[in-house]
Amino acid sequence: MKNSLKLYKKATSLMEVDNAVRLDVPIPPDHPFYTDFSDIRGDFEDKMIYGTLNVHPKTFVFNRKANLGNKVTLFLAGMRGSGKTTELAKIAQKLNNKDCFLCIICNLDEGLDLNDMEYMDVLIFQLERLFEDLNAKYVELDNGIVASLYQWFGERVKEVNKVIKQEGGFEIEVKAETPSLFSFLGIAAKLKGNLAGSKENADKIRTTFKNNFTAFALKFNEFIEHVNIILRKYGIAQEVLFIVDGLEKVATKDIRKKLIIDEANRIKQIKAHTIFTLPIELAFESQKLNQFSQVIPFPFVKIRERDGSPITEAISRFEEFVYKRIDASLFDSPETVKKAILYGGGSPRELLRILEYANLFADEDENKIYMKDLDKGIKKLAAQTSQYVSAKDLEKLKQLKEANEKNIPLTFDAEWQDLIEKLLVLEYNDGTYKRVNPILEASALYQYHVG
Repeated sequence: MKNSLKLYKKATSLMEVDNAVRLDVPIPPDHPFYTDFSDIRGDFEDKMIYGTLNVHPKTFVFNRKANLGNKVTLFLAGMRGSGKTTELAKIAQKLNNKDCFLCIICNLDEGLDLNDMEYMDVLIFQLERLFEDLNAKYVELDNGIVASLYQWFGERVKEVNKVIKQEGGFEIEVKAETPSLFSFLGIAAKLKGNLAGSKENADKIRTTFKNNFTAFALKFNEFIEHVNIILRKYGIAQEVLFIVDGLEKVATKDIRKKLIIDEANRIKQIKAHTIFTLPIELAFESQKLNQFSQVIPFPFVKIRERDGSPITEAISRFEEFVYKRIDASLFDSPETVKKAILYGGGSPRELLRILEYANLFADEDENKIYMKDLDKGIKKLAAQTSQYVSAKDLEKLKQLKEANEKNIPLTFDAEWQDLIEKLLVLEYNDGTYKRVNPILEASALYQYHVG
């Protein structure tokens, strides 16, 4: 996991708060900051994931014999900041055992170019991460299987080099050597490096592999099945499970759509247990995905009912979340923390952002965050959030307020999707319960036009 978590400790002074509320560091379940929200997410329960993977939710044993040949592709769909990565870290820790899976975590923001990415890039990255893990565990595979895959990759690299050479570019260097996991790791790393290099060369690599995708998928699947056999032989795991995270960080909506929705038929050809985190906007286009996979919504934590009344259990859990990171002595009162939680709207990330801004306005000499500091932080965030809200957006937000006052569920349309993507509206339970982001509600623009 990126960044050393040893750097992140509970803040006992204002100078330490910024580090304790970092937004970009997923927290594993064995870290002191970790807070489990899985039992208060409404319709979501983590046993849904275990059930889909054919894993017992208490013993974490994979029922392989009852599911021979059945490989699960699962998409965990939720808004950015809902805690998907942290939840998956907990799930991976439980699944990673000899009676279940070897979990291969593929964080796209650590391994690939977020500004230019295709599904072929992800597959090559998955193989590289698998090779790294097998090599670290000193796992020995059948030489024939490794040689066959290595030869196939080598032939594709020759095709790429031929095109690159004709156009005066730099060739991908691949040494002639006896195939092994280590040598395969080298070729995968070089391919990945070139995919993150010039777009021209990256496109040539992708085109070559995509033109041979059916053969690639067969080689990939054959290799994974062999790895599964060896994992059982070594007593490491029953099968491989890839966890592909970070899709929502990919630069544009068009790239994300091309990567998943437009590549659904290729994803379907890959026979390996895989969990993808799914950006929220793609969850609304999941009809293609539902034909061969399971899409599980991952909502924010509901902290208010439709009538506005706070939900005590949820607020209490978020208080735990805050006090694990920031010592209670740094707040003037518990009410300041509770107010920050309510304005976070059930999003761990939004709450951390609010605390970061409150700390920005706090006086370091007093070494305490007061309610007035929180109010200033909320005001600043509200102004920033409302800056690009359109008149059309405001009409939809007015409709949402009226629907919640009358306890009426709202049906889906593309305009709601846009507001949800921009975090102007937060979604709970099965998606029929929505609320305006409390930070936006605090803005002068919202108060004037919606009230």
